[in-house]
Amino acid sequence: MKLINILALISLAIFGSNAMRNIPSKDLVKELKIGWSLGNTLDAHCLEDLDYSRDQLASETCWGNVKTTPQIFNKLNEVGFNVFRVPTTWTGHFGNGPDYKINNQWMKRVHEVVDYALNTGSYVILNIHHENWNYAFSNNLNNAKTILVAIWKQIAAEFANYDEHLIFEGLNEPRKVNTDVEWNGGDREGWNFVNEMNDLFVKTIRATGGNNALRHLMIPTYAASVNDGAIGNFKYPSNDNKVIVSLHSYSPYNFALNTGAGAVSTFTDTNDIDWVMRTIKSSFIDKNIPVIMGEFGAMNRNNEGERAKWAEYYIKSATAIGVPCVLWDNGIFEGEGERFGIIDRSSLRIVYPELVSGLMKGLGNNNNNNNNNNNNNNNNNNNNNNNNNNNNNNNNNNNNNNNNNNGNSSVDYFSCDSQDWGCKNKMSDLCYQEASKCWSSGKSGDVCSKMNADCSKIWQ
Repeated sequence: MKLINILALISLAIFGSNAMRNIPSKDLVKELKIGWSLGNTLDAHCLEDLDYSRDQLASETCWGNVKTTPQIFNKLNEVGFNVFRVPTTWTGHFGNGPDYKINNQWMKRVHEVVDYALNTGSYVILNIHHENWNYAFSNNLNNAKTILVAIWKQIAAEFANYDEHLIFEGLNEPRKVNTDVEWNGGDREGWNFVNEMNDLFVKTIRATGGNNALRHLMIPTYAASVNDGAIGNFKYPSNDNKVIVSLHSYSPYNFALNTGAGAVSTFTDTNDIDWVMRTIKSSFIDKNIPVIMGEFGAMNRNNEGERAKWAEYYIKSATAIGVPCVLWDNGIFEGEGERFGIIDRSSLRIVYPELVSGLMKGLGNNNNNNNNNNNNNNNNNNNNNNNNNNNNNNNNNNNNNNNNNNGNSSVDYFSCDSQDWGCKNKMSDLCYQEASKCWSSGKSGDVCSKMNADCSKIWQ
């Protein structure tokens, strides 16, 4: 009977409304190039300042970022990102037990944003993020398990028919909050808590049916840390080849994350990054266990050139061992805190094009839009699959588009040299400004959509 049930789940996954490829996660991660996190947005929470009973959607902007639009994902995908992490806080958006029912408005909004990202042909990672009910203490374990099952059952049901482009991440940095071991790799109590929650998460998703029988899942170490204690005491399931280890590493700390004494603005020492990659390789990659670096970044210290060098080295090192990385962007550019913003979400301007160029160079890409959608164009029906891996066609593509609907402007948007990212960023901004004017002018939607499409080709 058990075998029949398993076969039935797999059949549903294969013959569902969106066919799910039955491939192991170690093969899937090869299709993930580089990612971007929609930080400080759906994960934002203002439980003390907002009346959630009156407005379930206000939290999206309560940490200062604008309401998310499809255009942010379109722009970043055009630049070269083909993975989007959507950190989401559910605390404040679900009711009391035993059902812990997620608010319909909030679920609809999360679904909408996930679709924005998926519609670019990219992969999306959806998680539970800044929760106050899953702190890693043994006396909290039973309560946390109950809520974890209730929340993930609802999320899994909501997206049951989505294919492998949607990845679920069970926990974000689970740890013993406000203790001495919060960020130093944990202790036995914390390790056991995380392992039990990870195991329950995987079992919960697998039991929900639809494509979730084959859903690719991410599970973290304690605090998602690359630390001897956290990694050495981490339990990876032995009977499921669609599970990915989720890690975070802001390395080197003094350059990337430190806001206090010891912080530096120049990138001169690669030892920390080298140690992180060696540890990941020996602990996971060499054992055929796939890994995604779910968060990494280096905050702005008015040192874009140094950050670009760091970005190239970091991504080159991770790519060499087969680990895709997801850049943390919290939308913050000024102030004394963690300044991880890279794109102005209102104007869609890439604020640090040299940094983005460094990321893409680390991948080995001389062209930012290389290989973005190799496996995703079935949804777009653009008939250009044969060109995804052929950079030699890019110049022809640009030349062919010089006489497009943007011809109403005297600006030649395709005049930049292939490696001049600053020029391309400027031309992209100008082009999208014209496209925006098109939409507000009342012109045909087909005309304006064509202009948008032409703007995207500036990065080719």
